[in-house]
Amino acid sequence: MTDNSSTFRHIAPEPAFGLAESQRRMQQQLMESTGVAQSVFNLKTQQLNWNNRAYEMFGVSPVGTVMTLETAMDLVYPDDLEMVVKARDQLRKVPGALELDYRIIRPDGGLLDVHTMLYAETDGQGRPLAYVELSLDVTERKRVENALIHSARLCRVLDKVATDGYWEQAESSDSGYREETIPAPLAANPVHSGPQRKMRILYVEDNMYNLMLFDDVMRTREDVDMRMAQNGAQGYEVAATWQPDVLVIDGRLPDTHGIDLLKRLRELPGLESTPAFMCSADTLPEHKIVAEQAGFTGYWTKPVDFDKVFDELDRVAATTDLR
Repeated sequence: MTDNSSTFRHIAPEPAFGLAESQRRMQQQLMESTGVAQSVFNLKTQQLNWNNRAYEMFGVSPVGTVMTLETAMDLVYPDDLEMVVKARDQLRKVPGALELDYRIIRPDGGLLDVHTMLYAETDGQGRPLAYVELSLDVTERKRVENALIHSARLCRVLDKVATDGYWEQAESSDSGYREETIPAPLAANPVHSGPQRKMRILYVEDNMYNLMLFDDVMRTREDVDMRMAQNGAQGYEVAATWQPDVLVIDGRLPDTHGIDLLKRLRELPGLESTPAFMCSADTLPEHKIVAEQAGFTGYWTKPVDFDKVFDELDRVAATTDLR
């Protein structure tokens, strides 16, 4: 599932209708022939009826199983339950139909993505008789969509990772990175004046998935401009040509250790006191102590707590001259 936080889609109401039993059977046959799972909740009897495809898709045996609304809701993925409940509540208030995507957990532990249309059957006076849910298994489609999104994110990150070709192109572009004057080391409490630029963050990390995650999160901040590198040599090259305001360095890199890289970066003009944060999977207290003794401002343990990261970045921005 790509994103279940979005709201469901409301469809304009159709004319009032109620189905005779023969029509119901015909509809059920049509649903099963097209692979659609049908669920009908009778408001008068409070009974829930599934067609065979619904039992099959949701992984429940039709033999000896009494389906109730509570039982069906227990199959909804916990993170999506509130969305499904809200959709049902809205249908009671607003005539028509709703479309939504949510996930279910089958009794065998399998996770399925379903696309559902939920609508009310009504009598001649428009009073609801039953709630009908028509669902399709879209798990494979979602898997392909996620793979495409993942590939797009990966390409975007690769474009940001330091390579010789990338930085040669950057030098010849109109970005002006090389033309900017590298400022002297900043005071602890600088006086801000003039237009503010974005805060530059250099993230040195060899794990592509960690780079992708960090890049995704940083893109939510309009005040951040980030560059990335996959090893110490690339990181040093970036820092020498594009002076960062914040250094984020993985503890274990393919060609060096994060502590050794920081020592080298401290020798570059303007980076003598740049805030540096070690980002590492090492969780032992002594690792944090060693990093602090080496001059790191903070220590971020993987998986990263981005609330903490944002707090740290806000503190840096408040004491850094970003003119």
